[in-house]
Amino acid sequence: MSLQKEGNQPSENEDAYAPRDVSLLEGTPLHVAVADGATESLFSGFWAGLLARAFSQGDVRDAGGLLSVLPTLQQQWHQHVGGKQLPWYAEEKLREGAFATLLGVRLGVGTWEALAVGDSCVFQLRQDALLASFPLAQSAAFGSTPFLLSTHVQQNGRVEPQVRTASGALREGDTLLLMTDALACWFLAEHERGNAPWKTLPAPGSEEGRAAFEALVARLRAEKAMRNDDVTLLQLTVRA
Repeated sequence: MSLQKEGNQPSENEDAYAPRDVSLLEGTPLHVAVADGATESLFSGFWAGLLARAFSQGDVRDAGGLLSVLPTLQQQWHQHVGGKQLPWYAEEKLREGAFATLLGVRLGVGTWEALAVGDSCVFQLRQDALLASFPLAQSAAFGSTPFLLSTHVQQNGRVEPQVRTASGALREGDTLLLMTDALACWFLAEHERGNAPWKTLPAPGSEEGRAAFEALVARLRAEKAMRNDDVTLLQLTVRA
C-alpha cells in the first residue's frame, strides 16, 4: 500500500515498491523492495521504481550487484526524461538528477536477507513482538539527509560504503513490514513508547485494508505524529 503526500495527486507519489502485486507470493527465493524518491528532485518516483523493480527481479544481491545494475538503470532514467519538454527552471533541476533510497528483502527457506541504502526500513515481528529492525533501530536516527542513490554515474563511487546488509532466520507466522521513512519513524517512536504499532496497521490486500490505511495515515498526519510525506507499507507473512 502506498499513499501520496496530503495535497498531492496519486501520480505525484514518489515512493515505489515491487512487485506491484504482493497479495500472494509463492516459491523461493522471493525478492521485494520499497524505494523512496526524493521530493527535491524531478522524476524521482520513476527512479525509485527502476530501483525497486531491479531488486525484485533478483538483480541486486549485494553492494557489488547494486553497482553492476546502476549504470543500466541510470541510462534508462536519462532516456525516460531526455525527451520531455520542460520549462527552463525544470531543465536546470533535471540536470541535478534524481535521488532515492532503496530497501530490498530476499526471502529464502527459513531466512531473510536485506540490503538498504538510506532510511527505508524492514521490521521483523514474531509472536507479537518486534524481533529486528533494519537499517535503523531508533526513531532519533531518522535525519533529513540520508544517503540516496543518484541517477548520475559519477556518484556511484560513493555507493558501496553506504550499502547496509542484514540477515535473520524466519519461522512460520513471522511478519516482515517494509516501510518508507515517515511511517518507519512513527513505527519506531511508538515502539519506544512501549506500544505495539503493528497492531494499528491495517491488513493489506483488500479495499477495506486500503481504506483503513488511508484513514490511519490521515489521522497520524493530523495529530502531527507523522510528517506529511509519501508513505508505503508492504507486509509479508510467512506461511507453511
